[in-house]
Amino acid sequence: MSFKAFCKKLHQKLLLFLSMGYLWGLIQETSRAGSRDMQGCADTRKVFTKSREYRTNALRHLSNGVSSTPRASQRPVPVVIDSAAGVTLTDVDGNRYLDYALGYGPLILGHSPEPVMHALRDALDRGLRTASVNSDEAALADLIAANVPCADRVAFVNTGTEAVQLAIRIARATTGRCRVAKFRCNYHGWVDDLHVGCSSGQDGPATLGQDPRASEMVTLLDWGESDAARQVLDDSFAAVIVEPAAINAGCFAPPAGFLETLRDVTRRHGTVLVFDEVITGFRMSLGGAQARYNVVPDMCVLGKALGAGLPIGAVAGTDDVMDVVSSGRMLHRGTFNGNPLSMAAGVACVSHLQEHADRIYPRMESFAQRICAHIQHEAARNAVAVHARGVGSALQVFAGVRQVDGIGDLAGIDRDATLLLTEELLREGIFTLPRGLMYLSAIHTDEDVATTLAAVTRAVRSYADRLGGA
Repeated sequence: MSFKAFCKKLHQKLLLFLSMGYLWGLIQETSRAGSRDMQGCADTRKVFTKSREYRTNALRHLSNGVSSTPRASQRPVPVVIDSAAGVTLTDVDGNRYLDYALGYGPLILGHSPEPVMHALRDALDRGLRTASVNSDEAALADLIAANVPCADRVAFVNTGTEAVQLAIRIARATTGRCRVAKFRCNYHGWVDDLHVGCSSGQDGPATLGQDPRASEMVTLLDWGESDAARQVLDDSFAAVIVEPAAINAGCFAPPAGFLETLRDVTRRHGTVLVFDEVITGFRMSLGGAQARYNVVPDMCVLGKALGAGLPIGAVAGTDDVMDVVSSGRMLHRGTFNGNPLSMAAGVACVSHLQEHADRIYPRMESFAQRICAHIQHEAARNAVAVHARGVGSALQVFAGVRQVDGIGDLAGIDRDATLLLTEELLREGIFTLPRGLMYLSAIHTDEDVATTLAAVTRAVRSYADRLGGA
């Protein structure tokens, strides 16, 4: 064979080889696309190139590359979300996820629910802000009073942290006392006085820069311990503030008799009992944890789900306690308090929840229980130390432990392992908070849950494989 003929033959074979390679790649891509269609968001071939590029650029001028410290802990990189609709997130790399973070809990109706969007469009058309009153303020206060047992009067602010600070000020003004009791591993916002004892084994300030003197009038108690509350609480306390269900700490329901003890002791000593229902309000039930557990505090603080995704906070309380605000004797200030957009969103959200409560709440809780049970099953099947527990429509995944029965068990949690597990869930298309907290929404479907269970199976198996290779 001549050299020219050899080259021609080689060229033909090379073209055939390249054509077959292209065809094989096309077949593979078609197969992947079909898999995505069948599995929803569960595409395990996720890449995060653009999210990594964003982080590199963001770190130049945006402190820590995020606007809230916990967001920086997401692995393999804080994901940059490009769009959100319903319960589906799409990031800048085109990856899709089923959302169980729900904006840290507020998105109880999912992303961009039509009742809320309609209300917001109408509010936008009427103007962003005035220095006066808008009619949705009273409308939302009426809805809260109709559904939340302790709510005779309502005062609006912009965040849960602000609501806590206002509630404590109201309690101090009402009682003429200063001391406040809070519980270990309960979170009540980031202001110095109550930003203490937020994690297991750490009673002091939760971060650098806090004034240690700010919490001198705060007494720490163990959450769930009725006897300790009876022994410590006396006539010197202005308020006891508590998460009635400790979702921040790991989705713990209150032990039997705990909330009842707090109600009895505070009433006996003339102390204001405050339920921090920023998470549980309108999520655990239409009336929050106080309705679920049938223990009515003097005041509660609300946020998150109340605004359906817009910034909002509220203090709701009995006439007696709220009188210092209603009478004008205690100042309640804030440029953006009762802003038209948040009020409109709140009215739309609570109205929708009120109309469909009989369907929404049992469904969310059932889905949470199914996911929780499946995580437990897969952990046992793969012989890994993973535990899931839930309360209401929230659930928490822990790694490094096989059982978590109470807040006292949190010291054994392996936080790095938990981040690794939530990374595997992310790679399988399940978007959780990096620390393993998950929320259900009113619009998650049976199909979403089925996709989630399949993704959990793969994620736990991958997690076990990574541990084995460590």
